[in-house]
Amino acid sequence: MSQDDIEGAIQETVDIGLEFDETLAPMGEECKTLVEGSFTWHIDNWSSLNKDKYVSPRYKIGDFDWDVLLFPQGNHNKSLAIYLEPHPEERPVKNSCANEKMPSDDSKNNENRDDDGDVDLMQEKSSDSEIIVDKQSTGQNDNDDAEDSSDLSVEMEPVNPDWYVCAQFAVVISRPGHDKETHLVSRSHHRFNATDTDWGFSNIVDLYHLKNSVRGRPSGFINGDDLNISVYVRVLEDPTGVLWHNFINYDSKKETGYVGFRNQGATCYLNSLLQSYFFTKYFRDLVYQIPTADENPNDSVALALQRAFYQLQVSNYPLDTLELTRSFGWDTAEAFTQHDVQELNRILMDRLESRMKGTSVEGKLTDVFVGKMKSYIKCVNIDYESSRVEDFWDIQLNVKGLEGLANAFENYIEVELMDGENQYAAQDYGLQDAKKGVVFESFPEVLHLQLKRFEYDFNYDQLVKVNDRFEFPETIDLSPYMDKEVLKKQKGPNNYNLHGVLVHTGDISTGHYYAMIKPTTDDKWYRFDDEKVWRVTKKQVFDENFGLNRLPEDTLRKMTRKEYQDYLIARHTSAYMLVYVKDLAENGILEPSCDKGAPENVVTTIQKENKEREIKEKELREAYLYVTVRLHSISNFINYQGFDYSPNPQSTLFDSDLYDENEYCVTIKVLRTTYIKDLKKKINEKLGIPHGKNVRYWKMAYRHNSTLRLEKPIMSDMEQSTLEDALNNKHEEILPPLDIFVEEPYLELSFLNNLKVQKVYPDVKLTNDFIKKLRTKISSDIKTEDMPDIQDVETYSILFVKVFDRHTQRLVGAGHFVTEQYTDIKHLSKIIRSIYDIPESISLYEELAPGKIEKLPHEGQVYSLDLISGDIISFELPHRDLPKVYPVHRNIEDMYIFLKYRIKVKFTKSSQLSEDYVIDDAEPKTFEFWISALASYHSLAQMVSNNLNVEPDHLKLFVTYPNARYNLKPKTSLRSYLIRDYNCEVIPPFEYEVLSIPLNELEHLMPIKFYWLKNSYIHYQCHEFRVSKNYTVKEFLDRIQNRLKFTDEEKRQILLWTNRNFKFEGVLFENNTFEEIGKLGYLFGRILPDELALVKQYDEQNSRVPENSLDDNVQTKANNENVNSLLDHNLLPGRLVLVEQYFKDIENRHGISFFFNLIPEENFVDTRTRLHAKFGLGQKEFSKIKLAISYTTPTGSIFKSLSSYTDEELKKIVLYNLMSNLDYIFMDHPDRLRSHTTHDRPMVIKN
Repeated sequence: MSQDDIEGAIQETVDIGLEFDETLAPMGEECKTLVEGSFTWHIDNWSSLNKDKYVSPRYKIGDFDWDVLLFPQGNHNKSLAIYLEPHPEERPVKNSCANEKMPSDDSKNNENRDDDGDVDLMQEKSSDSEIIVDKQSTGQNDNDDAEDSSDLSVEMEPVNPDWYVCAQFAVVISRPGHDKETHLVSRSHHRFNATDTDWGFSNIVDLYHLKNSVRGRPSGFINGDDLNISVYVRVLEDPTGVLWHNFINYDSKKETGYVGFRNQGATCYLNSLLQSYFFTKYFRDLVYQIPTADENPNDSVALALQRAFYQLQVSNYPLDTLELTRSFGWDTAEAFTQHDVQELNRILMDRLESRMKGTSVEGKLTDVFVGKMKSYIKCVNIDYESSRVEDFWDIQLNVKGLEGLANAFENYIEVELMDGENQYAAQDYGLQDAKKGVVFESFPEVLHLQLKRFEYDFNYDQLVKVNDRFEFPETIDLSPYMDKEVLKKQKGPNNYNLHGVLVHTGDISTGHYYAMIKPTTDDKWYRFDDEKVWRVTKKQVFDENFGLNRLPEDTLRKMTRKEYQDYLIARHTSAYMLVYVKDLAENGILEPSCDKGAPENVVTTIQKENKEREIKEKELREAYLYVTVRLHSISNFINYQGFDYSPNPQSTLFDSDLYDENEYCVTIKVLRTTYIKDLKKKINEKLGIPHGKNVRYWKMAYRHNSTLRLEKPIMSDMEQSTLEDALNNKHEEILPPLDIFVEEPYLELSFLNNLKVQKVYPDVKLTNDFIKKLRTKISSDIKTEDMPDIQDVETYSILFVKVFDRHTQRLVGAGHFVTEQYTDIKHLSKIIRSIYDIPESISLYEELAPGKIEKLPHEGQVYSLDLISGDIISFELPHRDLPKVYPVHRNIEDMYIFLKYRIKVKFTKSSQLSEDYVIDDAEPKTFEFWISALASYHSLAQMVSNNLNVEPDHLKLFVTYPNARYNLKPKTSLRSYLIRDYNCEVIPPFEYEVLSIPLNELEHLMPIKFYWLKNSYIHYQCHEFRVSKNYTVKEFLDRIQNRLKFTDEEKRQILLWTNRNFKFEGVLFENNTFEEIGKLGYLFGRILPDELALVKQYDEQNSRVPENSLDDNVQTKANNENVNSLLDHNLLPGRLVLVEQYFKDIENRHGISFFFNLIPEENFVDTRTRLHAKFGLGQKEFSKIKLAISYTTPTGSIFKSLSSYTDEELKKIVLYNLMSNLDYIFMDHPDRLRSHTTHDRPMVIKN
């Protein structure tokens, strides 16, 4: 830009009839003004502005010079565009050449800029018009408008390259001479910095209305040829360092001293909790003291947490939690499932507490995180109290309908009066009026408060988020909520200071967690939002996380779109968990740990990993300078078992456990500018080939079938070329690895056979020692003229040979042939037989690809068999005994198949017993072995039995995946249980169980899933059994007695029944067999002496119902008359009805259907009380259940709801008189036992 592009002059701000604060309204108390000012740019020659962009003279406000960028023809549109640009203090660039003109910055012209240029559009609203703000990153502005033209010869730079300024500003265009009457104000704010130098408005007014007056809208701003552009600037203090920050290239460590965690997908809740844990120094130190020296972070939660904490201390970059979630036993699906912070907090604390048992820190967690509360019932009129003191890790506080934390605590300890029908039965005193409640005995030093932001809505049968405003203080005195007897001993306030706020923004199905944390006793708060950390104000910590009450619809309708969006964000953003620290314990809890706090094994390992990472990063930065060269030779080929010539780490078949060091090729790294002659010298030195040996170097390449083979020799005329020139890759930024094979003629098989025939050496089979001897001493054993020469590749081919010895079960390299292309294959066979002393003919095979070989004919020329240089042929040593091992590969074809499909499986003893027939006292054993993925179940079982010394048919095998465990079936192959694209690194773990009976016998047993109901119909224990078809119910009860630990007396009182489709199906009697029962629905059992006695009484007296079957009359309503007549004349009073549960629609059944006995002369209120006690739900929840009955009359069935009756009316109803046997009581309420979906699966930490 030239100096002529500066037009007009700066003058005092014209009067537009508005005060400064009216033009630019203050932004609030937290935005403190540092300086403010204004100026007017008067342009008196508008019609002559024919260029795309002009710049105003600069005007100093505060520490910055400000100018205006004007686009009089529009900036990619037909509207006037104006941008504001500050300039910090500048200095000449060091070593700047005098008289060197700076390059022109035409970023604002945008003539050649792509459509996806650096433009960010955002809506801004002023009092006068809708304004579009167009952000353009133009870089440092030219100094074309500097006062001294001599400055143009010197390149300038900011004194502070990290400069920024936060400014609120307004741009006003007005009609000169009529500024008060005709003006338009456009307002905005921005964080200006070195990469974001200007900000403004791309369509202040269209060009037509700029020049021409139109009634009813701001227009006609040019008077003659003059225009006034006034700028108002208010520079604001940036208390947090991130005011209006876009967080591009933001460095959390540099700005705050802290780092965050990367989000794996939906692990923000985990990241927030980990940060809260980390800054609880006492907790961090306890975790550090757990012994983990011999553990693996992938399956040790304690070690993974130690590593995460230490890396938070020392790392400069955000961390990922992949290692920690792997230690939890989580898979990728868990990483994309957003769980509950409170649930994670409790599970993780429980797991750590278990892990600390038997260590020096056993029980220490409770010292800092566990408080005590007392539940009590205290009689009003007598001196009697029943109480129970319990530990708590956190406190769940109600939010709905409460103003703040103090109200929530008062609600928590609110006293319930037990009187009237709800009197308390005091021991030895009978029914008494009493007060029931809870009170706190002590609070922990670190107090976790869970705000109940998520509640179950029974009307909608789903969880909903409570967004109501709920305030919490920075400091709270918890003394008012403590036991007064305790306070007498501990006088004074019990003050707690807030140090952590875990925030949830969003609703029940979608949302995001982050943490506000005050790490130390300094009054500084930070927001930890996944990988970014920044300072925040107290308003952002408190006011913005209180939530917001719903506003009236009328108010919402009057909001602008932006106001409504802000309202929604404020309403759905609220604190979910609060962390308070006792003021007297703050220093001990929060003082920073030093590096020595972490275990030595963690520090050493992470420092090593960091160093290795730095080396790798350095290598990556310098990778373009070097080339990796992999050196293949006969030395490693003769030791290698596998495909191609050497192990290939990039192959899916690769596993480092398969190979010894001498099987690998040698790897070196050389500069890309290395000369070929120097490279050859380095290769010889690395392989131990004496200087002067006549060897040839082959460049290798991958063929279309992904096999690595010879490609072409490196010719001697290239020795003066550099490596990058020889590879024709001079312009490539990074050169790919180079594979080279070193051909040594004195190791060629035909030559070696001649030495054997000439009796130079009695045995010429290649070994490591023999190769070393040939390299160093062969010249002293034969004449120079007898040494082999390098042959012409046009007429000779180099073929590699492998040999399979079925006795050793090894397939390794034997050497190589250099043979004329017209040589008959039987000649090569003859040489092999001579070297290996094989009298009879042998078969040769060509190795085509992994697992694929092709038998070659016994005769035929090399070229006619399509054998070319680099091909591999193999043979099998005949008459070799098979070893006494399992599995065994009987021939070379079997061996090649095994090499392709071999996998390493690891077995451990199953930690959870799947059967009663499992022998649990067997010593746990862990072992691993290689086996073909094609192996049958029986082959796998045989391998396992070899390791356990048990019969294979007494084994039960499992494969375990993160979300499931599968039982291996006898008629399957191992491959059936692997993922489709498996490789050696993704083989799942396996487990075994030793059985007391053969597996095939076990599999013919009937599977039984039994639900044991201990004292309610909403909680159960599920047990799985296998029984034979002739198994009786009595035998079944005897068997489950060992597992459920009930007494003989209790066993005699157990009622067994079945449900199908949530309906009552039938009763099981002791002499029923499972074969007679047939396919079961759900099988339930509970100690129900009264109901069982009534059922047995009926069964004994009704001879028409077979004893050995399900009681069809209990199932079928048509036979009720028989049941009624018998039960009504029994010595045992009572009547059996069925209870069924549904939600809203009677066909929408759920839960357990069960027997309930009716008592003569008992009114419904008392019946309801007994039903409540049997059912097992809490009083508050049970009161929400709507009860109804269905009973039989001579004219049919009647359904009657009882939910609208008063208690006085219900006392007049006696169900015994109204209902018959097998009539129904219905309970209408949501299903509390509904299965978790994949989106709501329970959280489990498995390790």
